[in-house]
Formats: sequence, structure tokens, C-alpha cells
Amino acid sequence: MPYIDENEREELNEAIINLVEAIKDNRGNLDNPHDFSNYLGRINYCFSQAIMMVMGDVSYKKIAMATGVIENIKQELYRRLASLYEDSKIAENGDIPEYKYLRR
Repeated sequence: MPYIDENEREELNEAIINLVEAIKDNRGNLDNPHDFSNYLGRINYCFSQAIMMVMGDVSYKKIAMATGVIENIKQELYRRLASLYEDSKIAENGDIPEYKYLRR
């Protein structure tokens, strides 16, 4: 998580809210506008555009930095959401035998 200053967050939050509303508008798929998977292409597009607009001239260093940030976003999302979800499912359903020895 990029723990930026509160003032910086406030500057960005209104734009983020507007972006999320535009993503959720989802006029391209009216069959099921509440299906999260319908938003993923739009999210990908927005992140890709934002990175390219900020990056400017392309170089190996900038590509490496941008892909590193994307990887960090993925890892933080997994750490904050998926691992908690997975732990709750292990508690609910039991662990698989091959992993039980790791919890000792």
C-alpha cells in the first residue's frame, strides 16, 4: 500500500471516486451490470492509460519500475484480502494434509 500523506490522498480521492463511478457505469454490458468481472477490462484500461500518461518516454528503467509497482499492487491486494479470506476458509473447511505440518 502506498502510504502517501493524508493531504495527497484528499487531492486524489475525488478523481478516484469519479473514475470508479465511470467504471461502474458499465454501459457496454447491460446484461449484468453488477457482475464484478464486467469491470475488470475497464480497470485494466484505466491503470494502463494512467501509467502510460505519467511515464512519458518509454525506457527499460521506467518499464521495470512500472511493472514493479503493478506487482506490488498485486501482492498487497493478496496480502490484505486473499490471505485473510483463505485463512477463514481453512478455519471453516480444514486444511489440506500436505500443509498441516507447516502450522506447527
